[in-house]
Amino acid sequence: MHLGVILPNYGEGSSPDGIRRSVSLAEELGFDSVWTTEHIVVGPDERADPYRRVYDSLVTLGWIAGWTERIALGTSIVIVPLHNPFHLAKQAATVQELSGGRFTLAVGMGWYEREYAFMGVPFEGRGRRGDEAIRLMRALWSGERAFHGDHWSYDEATAEPLPSPPPEIWVGGSSERAIRRARELGDAWHPSRGSSVEHVRSVKERYPELRVVARQSLENVDGLIEAGVEGVIVTFPDETSMRDFARRYR
Repeated sequence: MHLGVILPNYGEGSSPDGIRRSVSLAEELGFDSVWTTEHIVVGPDERADPYRRVYDSLVTLGWIAGWTERIALGTSIVIVPLHNPFHLAKQAATVQELSGGRFTLAVGMGWYEREYAFMGVPFEGRGRRGDEAIRLMRALWSGERAFHGDHWSYDEATAEPLPSPPPEIWVGGSSERAIRRARELGDAWHPSRGSSVEHVRSVKERYPELRVVARQSLENVDGLIEAGVEGVIVTFPDETSMRDFARRYR
């Protein structure tokens, strides 16, 4: 069972010291991985409140890679259609190489339309663009010399260093399209709190071969384990709850 920790790289009071303390405690307690959250720019909407203050997801993981040796690193999630996939592929490959192969790129298509508007990126069609971006990144990481898509193409190009091994890509989202994307393009499905325990169980029953590592709250962990997931990534309110969790599940 893979057990991970959502880091406090976002939210009121987030700080480098708080991130460092959480990573160090996760390593001490034997957790498998730590994960950063992404939003880039948000408006005054109430549902965006937790994301007014966010340290960049990949930059933060690059920093963490420099002073850790064992624990795996991941994004939960990167909003792929908000990024140029060439640049995202380079960033992910760099974190993978600098961390010694400890990086996982968990991706999603995003739900917050205003963020797209602020950044001048079309909200409509984001899923199709995201699918192509995943294919493009995999082509770059594997050293393919050409790629031809509807939105991005290249010929006779290279983007070394090629990450060895390439980062895994975990796919977030709760819709049927997201689940199909995880099965066709991803290495795992990474549902968040938008997917109930019952939904995760039903998907696992339909696709028992699908690897599922869910981002969920503490109260749902037992139900997810019973549903047959391969791992859980958890947000902890404080250090005490993290220690109690580790004693119970580690």
